[in-house]
Amino acid sequence: MPHIHLEYSDNLKDFHSQPILLGLNQALFATGHVQVATDIKSRAICQSDYLIGLGESNQAYVHVKVSLLSGRDIATKTEISNQLLLALQQLLPKQTHLTVQLCVEVLEMESAFYGKTVVVPTSAT
Repeated sequence: MPHIHLEYSDNLKDFHSQPILLGLNQALFATGHVQVATDIKSRAICQSDYLIGLGESNQAYVHVKVSLLSGRDIATKTEISNQLLLALQQLLPKQTHLTVQLCVEVLEMESAFYGKTVVVPTSAT
C-alpha cells in the first residue's frame, strides 16, 4: 500500500513506463506520507483501445490513479496528487505533434476491508 496505476495512450512517442513508474514512486515516497518505499506497488498499462474527445488523432493521455488506505485528510491527498502531477509533467517525454492530457486521481481503499501479507523467501535445505 499504496498502489499506483499508470494508464497511457499508445500514441505517445518515446514513452517508457519503467522510468515513469520509478519517478512516480520516488515522488510519492518524497512526500513523507509513505514510511517504507517497498510498500509502494506500481504498474502500467498501455491502452490501444481508447477515444479522446470526438476522435481527434492529435490527442494523447496519461492517467495516474493512486490508491491509498482510508484515513488521510484532504490536505494530504491534495499534496500527493499535486506532487505526482508535477512529477508526471517532468517525466513525460516531449511530444511534438500531440496534445497530452495528464491526470492524477487519488482513490481511497477502505482500511477495514484491505488485506495484505508478505511472503518472504525461505532458505533451501
